[in-house]
Amino acid sequence: MRHLDSDALAALVAVADFGSFTAAAEHLGKTQAAVSMSVARLEERLGKKLFERGHRRITPTMTGDCLIAYARRIQSIEAEALEAVADRVMESRVRLGMPDDFLSSFGEALLHRFSPQNRALYIDLTCDFSRKLRGMMDSGELDVAVVTQNSDDPLESVFRYEKQVWCTGPTGAPEREDVLRLALFSDWCSARPRVFASLDRAGRAWRLAHSSSHLVGIHMAVASGNMLTVLPESAVPHGWRRLGAQEGLPDLPDLPLVLLVSRSERLAARRVAAFLQREFARPRDAASGGDDWIPQADEAPPPRPARNKAVL
Repeated sequence: MRHLDSDALAALVAVADFGSFTAAAEHLGKTQAAVSMSVARLEERLGKKLFERGHRRITPTMTGDCLIAYARRIQSIEAEALEAVADRVMESRVRLGMPDDFLSSFGEALLHRFSPQNRALYIDLTCDFSRKLRGMMDSGELDVAVVTQNSDDPLESVFRYEKQVWCTGPTGAPEREDVLRLALFSDWCSARPRVFASLDRAGRAWRLAHSSSHLVGIHMAVASGNMLTVLPESAVPHGWRRLGAQEGLPDLPDLPLVLLVSRSERLAARRVAAFLQREFARPRDAASGGDDWIPQADEAPPPRPARNKAVL
């Protein structure tokens, strides 16, 4: 009976992803000779070349591209089948990443609405800035990540537009100062330049009075009563005052969020991604107010080919 060896297909995909037999072998934990032999056997069996060997990088042929696409599907189905028939008492770990200021809304939903229905699955959560989370996705350290859209990649599909708001604590009136004292996330924060630009366009003088890598640091600074900050609308603490045009503060652009899922196609990771999609998807016209738009699909749609896929 004719069949395709799964190890050979894994070697094929790894060479395509990493662009060399050496890097693919390191990724797979095999020798370069073993990976080369696996690909050579596939080529011999098919009677066609799968890769063009260039001076610096190996690129797939048309036949190679075709087989690689099928190989990815086979790997995905194989992983899904293994998880589907596995002992349900075995825990499945999903490594999820998101910025600190979305933990209160996204994290609470996962704890209260997702986890009780998925007791065999546990979430290993990492909170960090979007640029760092993207790096962790690329290195395979995360399975799913919620990040801000990369302005350099307009093809990334936004699944939620989050309204940003000016806010401050219940005491004090820092918005009345001639020079606004700001408490913001550190310069890893992709939203920070947009805040500065909005103030400059509005002609409001400002200075950065406090910078923190964690939301709790922002809370402590604003609680002093003489600073204001910018947060996603869903992250504004109870009792804080929301500020806007009435206080002479400019409108802020909506924050575009992207849902990334690793290429591993693990069923557990797709289940988490599908939940986030159903619970939090919101188009731009809903960011200014109104109810969240919830798609009807039970699962996240088929991924587009990318190293880390943006789920629509």
